[in-house]
Amino acid sequence: MDRSKDNLKNEDFRLVEAFKNNDQQAFEQLVSKYKSNVFKTIYSVIGNQQEADDIAQEVFLKVYSYLGSFKFQSALSTWLYRITYNETIDYIKKHKNRFVSLDKEINEGEVLTVGDLLHDTGLSVENQMLVKEVQSRVRSTISSLPKKYDMVLTMVDLNNLSYNEAAEIMNISVNKLKVWLFRAHKMLMNKIGGL
Repeated sequence: MDRSKDNLKNEDFRLVEAFKNNDQQAFEQLVSKYKSNVFKTIYSVIGNQQEADDIAQEVFLKVYSYLGSFKFQSALSTWLYRITYNETIDYIKKHKNRFVSLDKEINEGEVLTVGDLLHDTGLSVENQMLVKEVQSRVRSTISSLPKKYDMVLTMVDLNNLSYNEAAEIMNISVNKLKVWLFRAHKMLMNKIGGL
């Protein structure tokens, strides 16, 4: 583990311990630290800001409820992403057939990724309109992927989680995650090939 991850883990440990000692500000700091990544993870799957906000609130309510019993058997971020994953999957099960994800290379060998297309703001107005059209098509294409592949792409490619972290969050083996990621990339490439 590198020094920056050790520092993050130590900071998380300090905040969790402070929360366990009734320091509400420590919880607010944890929310502030992780809210953006939690929201982005949910939004990249759900595709609706209001719904993603609602799910993120549910995630942090659960975190608040269970943080006192957190024992650091894994990194806090892994535990938090596991809750995020579970809440998102629960929401999807209740509201089937409405969701999208966001990232992977468009064609083999090309440097431009779907994530780049979906987040590029340094373009002329003409090109921004073209990019919005491509974004819409990409979102539509990705929404047709099975949710397990959608989540694997989101965690590994969009949120840059390691295979180990993503596998732990999804409660699957690293080998299974790699297979799902390979299949997800292949399905995405096949579907995007016609764009």
